[in-house]
Amino acid sequence: MQVVAAPKVSPEEPGPAASPPAHPAGRGAAPGRSGAGRVHPQRLSHVLLFSSDVPRSVHFYSEALGLRLSDRSGDVIAFMHGAHASDHHMLAFAKSGGPGLHHSSWVVESIDEIGLGMQHMADCGYVRSWGVGRHVIGSNYFCYIQDPWGSFAEYSHDIDFVPADVEWQSADHPLEDSFYVWGPPPPDYFIVNHEIAAPAA
Repeated sequence: MQVVAAPKVSPEEPGPAASPPAHPAGRGAAPGRSGAGRVHPQRLSHVLLFSSDVPRSVHFYSEALGLRLSDRSGDVIAFMHGAHASDHHMLAFAKSGGPGLHHSSWVVESIDEIGLGMQHMADCGYVRSWGVGRHVIGSNYFCYIQDPWGSFAEYSHDIDFVPADVEWQSADHPLEDSFYVWGPPPPDYFIVNHEIAAPAA
């Protein structure tokens, strides 16, 4: 982990709620596939790292960087936000046998853009994914696309926001709530840490 002191670039307030694009009366609202366009993420929301000791990781980043615990599920997963106003989590940790990157999360403008991004990636051959769905912790809509190295990029929309003047009431959630409210069941490979070396045959 490399930390660089720099001006704050995370948002000061939640992004505006996206409204459906206007369309002429008497016509369908959905674009044709040929005219749907490309999805361009607006910014990085957060990263989730694997850790062999989630509580110890939370303690370190709280003491070293001043991050605050947003929510957790026992010692299995934890989510941390910035004290200076940030998304529900800027950094998260999931229990594993060793360190690694699980995913980076990228904010897009709407749920529709999550679906369009997912479809574009599938058309390009990246078919290993999870979503579309909605999280309990953080509340955001999501779709995760697996990259060639085994980690994921998440298309994310409408995550909870913690203002600088609000004391977020962290909770210890049931493990089933650490995944999703609705959506398809996560595939087996979603929770695998591909950065841990496989044992020699």
